[in-house]
Amino acid sequence: MLKQICLLILSLSVGGASVVQLNDANVKSVLAASKFSFVNFYADWCHFSQALSPIIEEVGKKLKQEFPDDSQLIVGKVDCDREVNLAQSFKVNKYPTMKVFRFGQMQKREYRGQRSVEAISEFIRTQLAETVIRIEKSESEPTDAVPIPLEKDQGGIVGFFTSNNSTGFVEFSRVASMLRDDCKFISVVGIKGEPEKIVFQKGPDVGSRISLPKPGEDSLKEFVMSQCVPLVREITFQNAEELTEEGLPFFILFYPNDDSAIVDSFKSVVERHLSHHRRSVNFLTGQGAVFSHPLHHLGKTVSDLPVVAIDSFKHMYVFPHDVRDSLQNHPERFSDFVADLQSGKLHREFHHGPDPTTAASPQHVEVPPEQPGEKDHAPRTDQAKQQPPSHATSPPKSVFKNLSPSRIGTPFCATSYKHFFLNKQCRRLLERTAYWDS
Repeated sequence: MLKQICLLILSLSVGGASVVQLNDANVKSVLAASKFSFVNFYADWCHFSQALSPIIEEVGKKLKQEFPDDSQLIVGKVDCDREVNLAQSFKVNKYPTMKVFRFGQMQKREYRGQRSVEAISEFIRTQLAETVIRIEKSESEPTDAVPIPLEKDQGGIVGFFTSNNSTGFVEFSRVASMLRDDCKFISVVGIKGEPEKIVFQKGPDVGSRISLPKPGEDSLKEFVMSQCVPLVREITFQNAEELTEEGLPFFILFYPNDDSAIVDSFKSVVERHLSHHRRSVNFLTGQGAVFSHPLHHLGKTVSDLPVVAIDSFKHMYVFPHDVRDSLQNHPERFSDFVADLQSGKLHREFHHGPDPTTAASPQHVEVPPEQPGEKDHAPRTDQAKQQPPSHATSPPKSVFKNLSPSRIGTPFCATSYKHFFLNKQCRRLLERTAYWDS
């Protein structure tokens, strides 16, 4: 009884509020009950949080009039000083951070747009717009004859349902809302005398259809990701933070800018030999000239390209074999490289030396002794390529977890002085390499 009373009081306190104060007690129930939630993670001591606070309050009041139903929209806020565990669970490491949730599930992309009432309100309206393109099928029209609005080579998820109220359509709509940034979703409603189905289709060609192997929301999510999201993606300074938010180690090919052939070869090897790791590793390609700092961190330059490396967000490891030879003749070496990361072998060998049975271990990059003002920064050029020492040491620390756009181009307060120092170092770096846009 006491629990029910508490939940009733909680629901009354949430209902009608323009901006909901979220905490450990209510965050799951509040976010899960709403189609879309926009949450500001803040700290009262942070100047930028203070500046944003009245803007979020005004956004909440304004949109409450347009979307009064909490099941459609929640604008929330989290005091990260009071809700430390909550902030950590949502991977908040700067203030303010504005995150997006759909049916309680945090989305990969944060809001990084202009911090104004108009910009944030318009962003939320856009996110609440209908995701699924709906097509009404006539009774006389064969199901496979219904024209699907897909351009040539454009992929999409197409669902065929009896009505807009069917269980399958409701489930399809939920997944479409959660994954709206990853694929195009189309529904054909009005089928009769045949089972509902969901397919992936490329362009207008009906013959290209691939059917969802089994029903269910989780199965559909996996199906969408496998068909719509490329297994190998290009990393840039613009999308680096979005990719790090996915929380998966980076397996990166740094390539010469004019060498598209090696990118194609890398994609082919990943498709044939590494696709089963897509849930645990992010396979990426990046122009070596653009990411000269990570290369420098590894003791490499553009003249060493192509280079393959893994960034675990703690350390970076260099692929120990010739990349071109391995792509052409020994693709199994890349599988071994991933396996060594997942087993902890890469980290173990860096700290304790090569395993007795290891023929080739990842290249070690000597990091010079820390000097004042150099903590966690790139090693000095004259020492970056020294031979591995005989004593145990550590691999280079992650670069990509620190080189993220919002930490460089958007005003914020870091959660620690260490992060603040890294931000200053990244800013100076990008100023020197023409990537800092003030």
